[in-house]
Amino acid sequence: MSTTRRDFLKLAAVGAGALVLGLAGGYQWGASTAAPPAKPPVTYSLSVLGRDAEHQDINTAVIDFFTRENPNFKVEYSPLAYSPLYDKIVLALKEGSSAYDLVYMDDPWLPQFGEMGWLTDLEALARDAGVKLDLGDFPDVLVEVGRHPYKTGKLIAMPQLGNVQIFAYRKDVFDKLGLSEPATWTDVLNACKKIKDSGLVEHPIAFRGAKGNPVATAFQPILYAFGGKIVSDDLKKSALDSKAVEAIEFFLELKKYAPPGVENFGTPDVRDRLIGGRIAMSTEVWPGWIKDADNPAVSKVPGLLAYTTTPGERTKPSPLLGVWYWGIPAGSQNKEAALQYILYTTSARMQKLMAIVKGLPPVRSSVGEDKEVVGLRRWIAVQVKSLKVAVPRPRTPLWSKVEDIFGSYLNQVLAGTIKPADAVAKMSDEIDKVLAGG
Repeated sequence: MSTTRRDFLKLAAVGAGALVLGLAGGYQWGASTAAPPAKPPVTYSLSVLGRDAEHQDINTAVIDFFTRENPNFKVEYSPLAYSPLYDKIVLALKEGSSAYDLVYMDDPWLPQFGEMGWLTDLEALARDAGVKLDLGDFPDVLVEVGRHPYKTGKLIAMPQLGNVQIFAYRKDVFDKLGLSEPATWTDVLNACKKIKDSGLVEHPIAFRGAKGNPVATAFQPILYAFGGKIVSDDLKKSALDSKAVEAIEFFLELKKYAPPGVENFGTPDVRDRLIGGRIAMSTEVWPGWIKDADNPAVSKVPGLLAYTTTPGERTKPSPLLGVWYWGIPAGSQNKEAALQYILYTTSARMQKLMAIVKGLPPVRSSVGEDKEVVGLRRWIAVQVKSLKVAVPRPRTPLWSKVEDIFGSYLNQVLAGTIKPADAVAKMSDEIDKVLAGG
């Protein structure tokens, strides 16, 4: 559902407006509740380097609220596509530039930025500013990923957009065939067989099989559920073993029930078939794929899709994390003002408002449990639940190179040009060389 600015302001003024006007601020700025001293307001100008597309739609809406509620702030948002954004952030941070006060980052970028010391320690900044950070409402893994080193280090980033993999299936098809919600990948494979025999949909399942990031991302929940992993815990060598071979062989079993050419499928190929009613299951969906799935203007299956966490198998469900974070460059000259914006946009109040109005996948547990939110966006309850069991990509600055190797061989397996065991052996050798600095 596309929401115009007029719709957005109307919502804010009526339903969600109670949040805006009725609460005394969703972020905590300082410990005192005393009236501000009578002195001329200080004017702040923040320069933000962010993502385009749906991210821009959400972030500019937040900025609109922020600057109306804080008229002494001016915020300039510079949107870029994924790769140009990464390149420009790296260039700015590497030079210690003061051109940007806030940068918007995909979570796999954080190990590199943290390793180089390019981002501000947010906890230290908050402490110096007399601000109490509210971290208890975020799933633990989101805070752990925002630290460098992972889990234990300084907090260098705060989560904003809670992307995570979800499993989607056609509830009407499952009900007609007497199938239960799949709890394991074996359940999924068994459902594929029954759905194919029924002829109720064109194909039982689809997934992204294209070379590189698409197939690497689509496959990881299966690998982890089979007990495998890509990189060792110390990040020094490949951890791919017989469990990976078994998981890939299972992947090939699923391929038998997917559309022809699935080894070349990217996001539109899977998303459009799911929303178009041509498949009964997708091994993964991301919130942006399904935010309008119940809108009959764009979907042929409104109200028919059901969502759950990605299945487990020998271990627990392990969906992949893809969260976007805010960070403050070390060279910023407006760090306290930038922190104030981060606390505003990550507050429970603004996360709820953006979830309702813009379909933001929230990062706060309380928003995922909010009846008003899940009543309007029914996938959000599963999305926030999935965040709590999600697995981040290995926390190495070399991940992009590892992912290229992993995703290249997986694609070759799907294309039938190499056997699973041979692929695992070759990708392990190449990953070892990358992690050794070769």
